[in-house]
Amino acid sequence: MQILPDFLTKIIEEHDEIIAEHYSNELYQSLLRKNRRHLLVRLAKKLDLTPIEKSCQRYHHQSGPGRTPTHTVPRLLRTILIGQLHDLSLRELETELGTNLLSRWFAGYHLFEAIPDHSTLGRFEGWLIVHQPRIYFETILAQVRQDFPDAKTDTQIGDTYAMEADADTHGVVEMLRKLSIRLLESSHETNAEFSLLRGFDWVALFGVFPEKHPGRMSNKEKAERLQNTVLAAQNLHKRLSHKSKPEAQLWLTYIHKVIHDYVEIEIEKVTPREKRGSYALGSATDPEATFRNHGERDGEEDITFGYNIQVAASEDGIITETIAYTGAKPDQSGVADLVAEQEEPPDKLIYDAAAGRGKTRHDVQEASGGKTKLSAPLIEYEKRTDIFSPRDFTLSEDGRMLTCPAHQQTSIAYRSGSGDGRNFRFYPLLCWQGEPPTRMKNADLSKRCPLWEQCRKKKTGPRAMRQVFISDYRSFLDKAETYNRSDEYKKDKRLRQRIERIIAELVRYNGARRARRRGLAAADWQALMSASAYNLKWWMRRVEMAA
Repeated sequence: MQILPDFLTKIIEEHDEIIAEHYSNELYQSLLRKNRRHLLVRLAKKLDLTPIEKSCQRYHHQSGPGRTPTHTVPRLLRTILIGQLHDLSLRELETELGTNLLSRWFAGYHLFEAIPDHSTLGRFEGWLIVHQPRIYFETILAQVRQDFPDAKTDTQIGDTYAMEADADTHGVVEMLRKLSIRLLESSHETNAEFSLLRGFDWVALFGVFPEKHPGRMSNKEKAERLQNTVLAAQNLHKRLSHKSKPEAQLWLTYIHKVIHDYVEIEIEKVTPREKRGSYALGSATDPEATFRNHGERDGEEDITFGYNIQVAASEDGIITETIAYTGAKPDQSGVADLVAEQEEPPDKLIYDAAAGRGKTRHDVQEASGGKTKLSAPLIEYEKRTDIFSPRDFTLSEDGRMLTCPAHQQTSIAYRSGSGDGRNFRFYPLLCWQGEPPTRMKNADLSKRCPLWEQCRKKKTGPRAMRQVFISDYRSFLDKAETYNRSDEYKKDKRLRQRIERIIAELVRYNGARRARRRGLAAADWQALMSASAYNLKWWMRRVEMAA
């Protein structure tokens, strides 16, 4: 039975695309009228993505043969942003565009158009990570600041959080085997290179298939398996160490590092190291991730395998900078970078005790050209020991003379081999009246310095000297000690808790807790995108409050 007259059927067939687009527009207009306060609707009115579109236009070729791409750069940029705002994986983002009309509208697709699949989105995201990793963050931050020029950005607060790696941790044997496979994959250009592997013991490296599960092996079998694998991997490294390709050199470096960090080799005997290095690898699938140890939390060790993310935010709550490091990177090492990466360094950066060292304060001064003042608690060395700490000794203005609490002075100092500073020496002659005794048992203690027991460890002999390390950055600590007694510093301590709420919002609602890709560059991109999503939501909340 014919439902439509022939002339209407003909019109629809001739103008189906126009009719479909008209229907889509009408549906969208109705939808927008009913959802004026939706985040995407408000963002469409305020956010200008033109600068990002111009920076990313080279993703598609600009001239030559070929038709106009269906999934243009503006559409892909908006789609990636939707995924970040809703903390979606690329597969979830594909589903979001297929089921949510507002998301489809924001991305720029009409109702009947084909949407990009997750692989298309993944290729574009990978290109952004390599070529434009900061473009979202910097563009959005500039527009937020432009819309709120009176926002308090002179004072900033910094801290770190953990981002879990998208990779399982591996044991030494599994790591060496996987890394060896990656090395071999990058070393297959010519037959001459394979000639280097003639006679190689592949069974020692990869085991006999099927191999007994490690959980069923005896301790002797495990030790033999470890020794065979390590020695074979070392042999493979030696044979292919001439490789000049950067990729091959990278895998060679990783194999060498795993062997060095986890085992000791003496002739042909391999034994596990009692203590591995701070930056020891934990996975062959993400070698750039390491273990982040932040002490204890609720009675358990707070260890995360992944990345350590630095973040700085303004007093009003705008995230001004974020940088990703491998997990083992100490917090204090990245504080100065938070300042250096900003076009306009803040007047003050508030941080926790991780930034309490003199070197960190010096680095912040250097990074900001002397503009930024670091507000952080001093590290209380006196709690680590019962004897006098370096802070109890007075350094002369010219830095040549050190005075102890008993008013004895010394100018004998040598550069430290383990830190930036000098070791001042107080010899026994300064601490005894007359010649120091040879043994404490027969000594006349009345001739000993009255502060001896507060200055030296127990069971220290009478002829032992006292060595005091004085940092090159002591002047920074002296200034900090004075400032930390002021009312202004008390206000800083109250402000510092605000960064905790910002980090909680980042990891709970903006996808900053677990990495979706592998590698440091991808982790840095994700941290920046999480901060961008946070700033957009902050912006829309403030716009609504101001309306």
